[in-house]
Amino acid sequence: MLTNRLPSRTVSNRGGFTLVELLVVIGIIAILAGVALGPITSQIKKAKESSAVQQSHAIGLAMFAFANDNNQLYPDTSNPSAGKTGAVAVAYALLNGGYVSDPAQLWISGGKATKYSGSGGAGATSITASNISFDFVGANGGTGLNSTVAQYMPLLWNSVSSGEAPSLTSASTANSAITATLLSNSASAFGNAGLATFYCNQSAVFNTALTGTVTMVPAASNAGTAPTGLGVLAGGD
Repeated sequence: MLTNRLPSRTVSNRGGFTLVELLVVIGIIAILAGVALGPITSQIKKAKESSAVQQSHAIGLAMFAFANDNNQLYPDTSNPSAGKTGAVAVAYALLNGGYVSDPAQLWISGGKATKYSGSGGAGATSITASNISFDFVGANGGTGLNSTVAQYMPLLWNSVSSGEAPSLTSASTANSAITATLLSNSASAFGNAGLATFYCNQSAVFNTALTGTVTMVPAASNAGTAPTGLGVLAGGD
């Protein structure tokens, strides 16, 4: 007597993935992460640049308000500042005059300075070059720059290092570009990407750089001449 039998089936009792399958999954995840990383990094970079522009604009408007109340002169080393120098003297003038209410406002995003985190309000004694993160263009050794100067003049920018400054000679010469040379990635606030800059026409932008040199004002835009004796009042690095 013949017995009808169904073909037997082997049941697998696998408890996990094979090594090949795991490598394939890991590879797919790595590819997807790589595709997403570029746009995410780009948006983070743009957000930091935008924040720096907004903060430099706020400081610049405070300087402009100061000038309106002080014979059109921007704050500089000629203002009473308890012996302070550079951008710190500017900071004290803005704080003591009530143009800036919180010392933390004097720290531009992306700067190399340590952000102010203390208290004390106007005239806070802990304001030093180490927590002022902007540099400021002055005239005649840091005094006498006024709010009616050529509108293309870059007034302040996020501090990078003491070795970084606009080309002040060309700033005093019509039809010459105003540039700034950035330092290495380790010293620069935004690497070699550029600077957030506030201009005397009350606009603020992020000037980008491709080769470590930022063109803050193109030659074609430099139609007038700036005051002679320009200097940089350096902030923190």
